[in-house]
Amino acid sequence: MTALAAFSAKRSRAARLLAEALSGRGLFMALLLAGLAFLIILPVFALVIGSFLPTPPRALAIDWSGLSLANYREILAGGGFLALLRVTLSAAVIGTAGALIIGTSLAWLAIRTDVPGRTFLENIAILPMFVPPLVGAFAWDILASPRSGIINIALRSIGLEGGLNIYSFGGIGFVFAIYYAPYVHLFVAAALRNIDPVHEEAAAMCGASRWRCLLQITLPLVSPALLSSGLLVFVLLIELFAIPAILGEPGNLHFISVRIWEMVGFTPPKVNQASALGVLMLVITVTLVLIQYRVLGKRSFTTVSGKGLRPDLVTLGAARWPLALLGFGYILFVVLMPYAALLFIALRKNLFYATLGALVDIRQISLDQFGLAFSDPVVRASFVNSLLVSFGTVAIGSVIYFTVAYVVHRTRLAGRRALDLIAVLPVAIPGLIIGLGYLWTWISLPIGIYGTLWIIILAYVSQFSPQGVRAISGSLMQIDPELEESSRLCGAGLAYTLRRIVVPLAWPGILSAIILLLILSFRELATALFLYTSTTQVFSLTMFDFWLRGSTNLVAAMALAQTLVLALLVLLARRIRRERTQFFA
Repeated sequence: MTALAAFSAKRSRAARLLAEALSGRGLFMALLLAGLAFLIILPVFALVIGSFLPTPPRALAIDWSGLSLANYREILAGGGFLALLRVTLSAAVIGTAGALIIGTSLAWLAIRTDVPGRTFLENIAILPMFVPPLVGAFAWDILASPRSGIINIALRSIGLEGGLNIYSFGGIGFVFAIYYAPYVHLFVAAALRNIDPVHEEAAAMCGASRWRCLLQITLPLVSPALLSSGLLVFVLLIELFAIPAILGEPGNLHFISVRIWEMVGFTPPKVNQASALGVLMLVITVTLVLIQYRVLGKRSFTTVSGKGLRPDLVTLGAARWPLALLGFGYILFVVLMPYAALLFIALRKNLFYATLGALVDIRQISLDQFGLAFSDPVVRASFVNSLLVSFGTVAIGSVIYFTVAYVVHRTRLAGRRALDLIAVLPVAIPGLIIGLGYLWTWISLPIGIYGTLWIIILAYVSQFSPQGVRAISGSLMQIDPELEESSRLCGAGLAYTLRRIVVPLAWPGILSAIILLLILSFRELATALFLYTSTTQVFSLTMFDFWLRGSTNLVAAMALAQTLVLALLVLLARRIRRERTQFFA
């Protein structure tokens, strides 16, 4: 009887699932899953298949009999891949360690100490996050290249030889660290705010010193934030292209991401071998993300109680002002000084300077480079293309991300977990790999968007889906479902409820996603490397191309313009948020 009841229950559940699948909701979910899979999974699948083929598949006419491991054997032969892997992982380890030290130190100073100006320090500590890696690499090449770097010229002028070498492991690791330390800062600062002070108070009552409490109590309590942010930064640094391309090659340091670009862009092209190298890179990043989930999923890090107490600030005494000056000095060093170097180079008539006197020669100052840069039709066209791609990514991405977030968190439709998994999958897929996958996909599909801005927009929508979905999901999860239920009980339909209830309340998360998409898509380089043509080149690619040609003045002027546009976009979005918040209030 029990077995019969269980069998009947299974049949009933299967029938219910089948009915739901055949209903309008089931069709909607199927279309949503298919669309997301088309945007995210299909390019990766095309990349994987292409890595086993001797020639590119055309119009989906894949010769399955041609599948082999020949491309992988070529990549792995002779130790070339191991050398690339060693350089890539070593620089990523150095950069991650530096980011952890810098980000954690700044978070501790701003959140847990009585350092002067700690609120301001907390706000400006994330400023390097808004500096595009490409711009940062340009700036530090100008500042610290061994021969012509401004810092090294200044040091030689006072008799200090040797100087800095930004093309070394240490130099690249330093640039990695300063521009990715804000990720660690955000994670650790949030964890420090949520620590239950009872643990530290108990240690202090038992006679533990301030530093012993910090090392044995506070640090272990924020270890999940350290682990998650450290692994995130490590993955991001492995897949990064801009900084290794600018600073690695002059120092004869070859990275996996740069090698993939060279295999596709240089003659003779080795597209299939590049796909095999891309798959190996993808295996590394996916493995690291899975390790992160596994490590954090098996440990308990409960530190927040229901007491609502805030930890006492650590009294620094005489060290307050020196540490404050150190913190603010670091921010000035990594943000203002690089931009000052870019402005200095953009204003110079020529780049031939070997002494400190030549550097400060005001007769070389001119605004001609700005006029020359933006009178160039290629620069103007690429600037317009970047704006079109950014707003296109926002227009399409916002709708898709909101739909996915709403279905996952506000419905009980079957398949929503799979939808969420697909949406966050690109967090483990490097942008370079997404671009290469789209190259394979849209060359083989009989749809005429290859060579247009649409393919770059779709690739960006795919790449930034984890950030967009998570930004909107946070706001949706804060909305009480009873508000929507009350609206529907009053006779309102789904569209009306979304327009008048859900969207206004979720507006902060939606606007955060919009700001993030604008910034990321306007400055993105790696994803578009394989997708642009002479008429669809975006602004970052134009800067990179000019750098390769040696037009440093023009690149500096363009980098400053890009930063100005990003700042204006952020300020505009913040103003819109204030106005919309007041309107809905």
